[in-house]
Amino acid sequence: MHKDYQLVKDGALCQDEWHYSDDETALSDAPTIISLTRLKAEAEVLRARNAKLGVRLLADGNGKTKLGEDVAELAPYLDMLSLVSIDFPTYRNGRGFSAARILREQFNFDGELRASGDVLHDQWAMMRRCGITAFELAPTVSLEVFTKAMDELSEAYQPASDDQRGALWKRHA
Repeated sequence: MHKDYQLVKDGALCQDEWHYSDDETALSDAPTIISLTRLKAEAEVLRARNAKLGVRLLADGNGKTKLGEDVAELAPYLDMLSLVSIDFPTYRNGRGFSAARILREQFNFDGELRASGDVLHDQWAMMRRCGITAFELAPTVSLEVFTKAMDELSEAYQPASDDQRGALWKRHA
C-alpha cells in the first residue's frame, strides 16, 4: 500500500514504522500490517515471527459481508498483535468506532489502534474517545489543525472508552 498519508500518534507527527502488505507478498522483518484473512490463514506461522505484527480491519465488508469484518474474529489473535488498523471507508460508516470500543473495553487490547481511510476532522475527537491512538491523515492536514480539533468540544454527548461522562449523565447527576 502506498503511503499517501501522514501519521499522528499520541498527538504528534511521527514516522510510520509500519508497512501494509497484501496477502501474496512475503513478509519481511519490518513491522507489518496484514489482512484479517491472512492472519487467520497463517496464524501458526505468524505466531513464530519475531517482528511486530498488525492487522487491518475492514469496516465496509469489501466483499466480506454487508456489515464488514467482525471485530470479534480478532479475539484469538490479539496476543500476537501490536496494532489494529481500523478502516473508516466513508464518513457515514461508524462501525470503526464500535470496533475500537470493543477492542478496548471487551477485549482489553492495549496496543496501537489506528484510524485509516476516510478519517475526517469532525470525527477525530470521538475516535480518540473510543480508544484510537494513531491517525492516518491527509498530507495537507497540519498538526496545529489536528490538535485544535481535538480540543473543540468541551462536553461529550455519547459514552465512549474514556472516562468522560456525557452531558445527559451530568444533567441527571
